[in-house]
Amino acid sequence: MKWSYKLVLALLSLVLILTASGILFLYNRINNVYHDDISYIFSDNPKYHFSLILKSDSDEYWQDFKEGVYEGAKAYNDVVEFHSVSTVDQESQIVEYINIASKSQLDGVIVNGENSSLYGEAINAARRDGVEVVLGGVEFATTERLSYVGTNFYEYGVQAAKLVSQVQTDDPDIQVAIILSSNHEDGNLDGVTSQNALMMSGFKSVIDDIDNVEIVDTLYRESDLLGAENLTREIFTQYEDIDIIFCTNAKDTVAASRIIVERNLVGKVFIVGTDMTDEIANYVRKGIVAGVLDRNGYLAGYKSVEILHNSLEGNFQPGYLDIDIDVYTLINIAAYHDER
Repeated sequence: MKWSYKLVLALLSLVLILTASGILFLYNRINNVYHDDISYIFSDNPKYHFSLILKSDSDEYWQDFKEGVYEGAKAYNDVVEFHSVSTVDQESQIVEYINIASKSQLDGVIVNGENSSLYGEAINAARRDGVEVVLGGVEFATTERLSYVGTNFYEYGVQAAKLVSQVQTDDPDIQVAIILSSNHEDGNLDGVTSQNALMMSGFKSVIDDIDNVEIVDTLYRESDLLGAENLTREIFTQYEDIDIIFCTNAKDTVAASRIIVERNLVGKVFIVGTDMTDEIANYVRKGIVAGVLDRNGYLAGYKSVEILHNSLEGNFQPGYLDIDIDVYTLINIAAYHDER
């Protein structure tokens, strides 16, 4: 009997050890997935639970977007769970977070990802599981997403070109270089037009009708390590008569402006930038940045929550919400500070 008792006790101990090990493994697994996540609960009795998934929250637009999401959640009494995706293996991380939101039966997802088959499949699977999905970064029309909220990139290109055409330079023949964030963004699906392609199409629709403005080069920033500073220096090396550099995000706008100061080219080369910061506003006042197109990330984030919330309340919501772009130049830069 003693031997049998000891055997049973040993087996029970083994089961407990294995169970504890399994729980610890699961905990570590979940902890690794959620290592940098933050949940924002704004009341004791929130209405809905959303997941915010961003792949580039270090960019000014996405910082403003995130702030808008939080303020929207406060206004509508919802919970926001934030997941920041690193630059390494972005696609699989984004897909994993969408799948987790779906399996956790959250009410909605706001996500910024690139077009891909896996990304689209994850969005569609979430919708089939009853999770509403709002896209904040790439207009992925082939998915079953609830809505796209953000920039109309064709119109963005049109407005950028109009701003370029208004810059006063000493050169009668204006040379323009363009710095884009990526040359592979959402270009891996047949029938999908990338943000860059849409923007460039709108840009060229205006520039092609202006005789004295020429696009001399389009450069692509592959990473933050090979940023706009190097590309701007490359532009000055290859094109001594360059007049305007158009940058498509705040980080590149600041970087290119600093190189202009470094090279003592203030008043000779101008920046047309994207998205506002206090530093960029200062460059506008100094005449380094001729104009800025602010894509209103804050409003896009706020409206994303509004659309999710109202849809869950049973109200019809638009499948596409174009967020207006504000244009700032030296003439109206004071308005930026008044709005802050």
